[in-house]
Amino acid sequence: MDVIQILQRSLSGYVFVLPTAALYFFLLNKRKKTQSWSHIVTALIFLYYLVGVFTVTGIGKLKAFSPKLVLIPFWDMISGPVDTALNVLLFVPLGIFLPIMYKSFNKLNKVAVLGFMLSLTIELIQMFGHGTTDINDLITNTVGACLGFGIYKIAAKAVNHGLINLKQTK
Repeated sequence: MDVIQILQRSLSGYVFVLPTAALYFFLLNKRKKTQSWSHIVTALIFLYYLVGVFTVTGIGKLKAFSPKLVLIPFWDMISGPVDTALNVLLFVPLGIFLPIMYKSFNKLNKVAVLGFMLSLTIELIQMFGHGTTDINDLITNTVGACLGFGIYKIAAKAVNHGLINLKQTK
């Protein structure tokens, strides 16, 4: 894939991100919840990340219901370690973004459940013509979200203990 194709695909993601973001911020405004600029920017990046996840997993190119199922856990992980690692990495940002954006996701179990549910949604949609619905993807994606949450907690602890200084120096 050349640079032009990457840019076209990246920009086409905003066709879905911008209306979704507008609806999200409209609903927040209706609930009288004001948002900081940092939250708005983080939400836009997060939505763009989700579009990327859906693009990579083939969501959006639906066909007839034609499931290809892999229901034996861990079997393909050994023969395909690269795919396993990529599935973990795909969900790491989810585990980082959620606690940054929402205080209610400051617990591992909540991030794990949402990571699992998003992965399950993707796997079920893949039954409609693209990819294989694989139990290993559920496992690795959930692990990725949990790993991202761990990275978030380590970074937050470093910031809180002064190990990382976020203030600009003069």
